[in-house]
Amino acid sequence: MNLHMSVLSKGLFRHIYRIVVSKRLYTLLSFVYSYVIEELTSDGATVRPSKHAKNNKFTILILSSKAFRKDIECVVATNEFRVLRLPDHWQSRLIYQFYPGGFQKFWVDTNPDHPDYKYKKNQKEIRDFLYVFLAKLYKRISIDCVISPHHRYVVDRDWGAVSTEMGIPHIMLPRDSQFASSPFLLDSSMHLFKNGLPKFEGEHIIIQSELDKQVYTDTGYVKPEKISSLGCPRMDGFVKRIKENKYNSVNRRKKVVFMPFGWGMSLEKSDLFSYICDVHLFFVHFALRYPEIDIVIKSKPKQPRSPRKTVLLKPLKGSSIEIEKIPNLTIRDDLDLHDLFLETDVVCGLNTSALLEAAVIGLPVIIPYFKDVQNQKYDERLFYRDAYDLFDIAKDANELESLILKRLHNQAIDKKTMEGREALFESFISSLDGDATEKYVAMIKRVIVENFSGYSN
Repeated sequence: MNLHMSVLSKGLFRHIYRIVVSKRLYTLLSFVYSYVIEELTSDGATVRPSKHAKNNKFTILILSSKAFRKDIECVVATNEFRVLRLPDHWQSRLIYQFYPGGFQKFWVDTNPDHPDYKYKKNQKEIRDFLYVFLAKLYKRISIDCVISPHHRYVVDRDWGAVSTEMGIPHIMLPRDSQFASSPFLLDSSMHLFKNGLPKFEGEHIIIQSELDKQVYTDTGYVKPEKISSLGCPRMDGFVKRIKENKYNSVNRRKKVVFMPFGWGMSLEKSDLFSYICDVHLFFVHFALRYPEIDIVIKSKPKQPRSPRKTVLLKPLKGSSIEIEKIPNLTIRDDLDLHDLFLETDVVCGLNTSALLEAAVIGLPVIIPYFKDVQNQKYDERLFYRDAYDLFDIAKDANELESLILKRLHNQAIDKKTMEGREALFESFISSLDGDATEKYVAMIKRVIVENFSGYSN
């Protein structure tokens, strides 16, 4: 009965919502949205926002908040801004009154800049709507800029473009980076930005690496003066911990961390499926052979193409091995990688920026560069291939095992290699001065001041 009533009430709400939007009841809608917007506090809590910020702080409204990594949290923690969050479902609910629900990311066949773009009428309708709606919303709650996390999100583009035209600058802090980490990724990123994405209509973009800037500027996605590379705020705390030498190595077991990898495609369709499985299964067998050593397989949470346990461990079906009963083997995606690195002895992985994070600590980092991938066809897909001299390279499973055992007893990395690792980290990720958050705060304030609008009053 309760479930039936819940379904009915949700259906009724959706029906009423559609009427409110279709009848252009802007005042009612702006009241509702001003009520559902939350203010993020520097200690991680949420409160109901007032109309204006206290102490003359600038106010940021973040869009698609769930898609951000921890960078926006670093900005919030400075307490330099009032940061508001519009719950994702309220933003999507509004946008998809105009666009079809399946139109979530831009791509070549749905690029608004193309002459045959099939949603031109939808775009005009939603922008006309947003001009009136946002004017009323921003008068109910003072907003100085909007910030979004991704260049492909449909729900953010029109909101950001209209806000910018109204004098409320849209700043993008892209969650994606490492475009220059391999020739293949660089080429595919250039193709996407040139052909699959509408040109940026916001005010500024802040990216991590100077190496990525060419993807944004050479494709015409954004003008060079509207993009800055300022590092990665979520690395500031990590860099500080490294400098303070906060390592947990006292009275603990030896630990090896393996970061699973795919190949940028459907795993089971990849011609490297057997190689990928072999590397993953190696760590299961290693855990069995060396019960005194802890093995942690740390995958990325909710990564669409991350190797699933069921696929990778399919070769174990029919065997007597029960993974859950291997006491020194942990397979989890919810562990904090930095915490993990600071209590680890050896790291192994491929095609992830986390290798640079482990390397800059001074940990032995082993790359399983097996015979299967030792050719030009795959080399162009390998991250940091030109810097393999900064890591330990295992040519096969036997060498991987011997390298792990050797490095568990001798973790020393020579000075020249460490200098190369630090330079690589700073090139691709962030400054070792740990000042990225400070730079982001200064740039956001600068963009707001340069685009000061009456909606802030």
